Amino acid sequence: MEVGETARSTGLERLYHYERFNPEYLRDTLVNQRIHCSDPAALNDPWDCRPWFDEEVLDDPSAVDALFDFFFASNPTAEVSEAEKRASRAHAHRDRHYSRQILNRFSEDFLKVIPNRWRIYCLTPFPDSTLMWSHYADNHRGICLEFALGHPLLGSAQKVEYLSSYPKWSPQSLFDGSSQRVLLTKSDDWDYEQEYRIIGLRPRPEMREHPLFLDGDYLRLPDCALRAVIIGCEAEFDKVSDVMRRNAPDLEIRRAVRSPLKYRLEIVSVGGP
Repeated sequence: MEVGETARSTGLERLYHYERFNPEYLRDTLVNQRIHCSDPAALNDPWDCRPWFDEEVLDDPSAVDALFDFFFASNPTAEVSEAEKRASRAHAHRDRHYSRQILNRFSEDFLKVIPNRWRIYCLTPFPDSTLMWSHYADNHRGICLEFALGHPLLGSAQKVEYLSSYPKWSPQSLFDGSSQRVLLTKSDDWDYEQEYRIIGLRPRPEMREHPLFLDGDYLRLPDCALRAVIIGCEAEFDKVSDVMRRNAPDLEIRRAVRSPLKYRLEIVSVGGP
């Protein structure tokens, strides 16, 4: 299930999630001990989690066969005889235009599969990133959740790979146990985030209970996983701390403080609510 380097294997002890301050959203996190995972189809990077399979794979006859194997396997209700399958494969080997059409259809269909199968929760090792506070925490008016990694749920967060060139995805990548890699690859324009992702899974009847199984779009937090809430330097401190006082009185509050003489943030503890 894990295809990238996990947070646990890197020796990290904490990961952080930036978000806007929404009182009801924060209350739900604190009271119900759950985190909301994002739809991969709704991310801010138009290439993120939207793989398109490269036509060059069609130069490899085995890749063409793998493409058709998946195509037929993913349409089990279609009444296609073995003779028809063999004829389709033979046609694809002879006609590049035909195989390209199938490959493009496969890419389009896989884009629909992703949001139906997975949700993601984005984290980073850094609570003091000026850009992250600006981009994901409402221009420093939001909050940052601090998590400990002692439980399999948080420890399973996988490191995102940043590339300078778009990867050459192939249908075979879905058969070698690394299909989640399409959720863990981004342009190196984003490498300042040093992102880790928890990949939530839609439950399947044939699979046993697992900490990464989604309940709707949520994952259940283990006890003591959420260690603190960091309040942005431009946030309304009293409003955030009031939500915490009412719903998680023992949870630590920290605050991002703007250094007056340096381009940096300091994360300071201000105690409990």
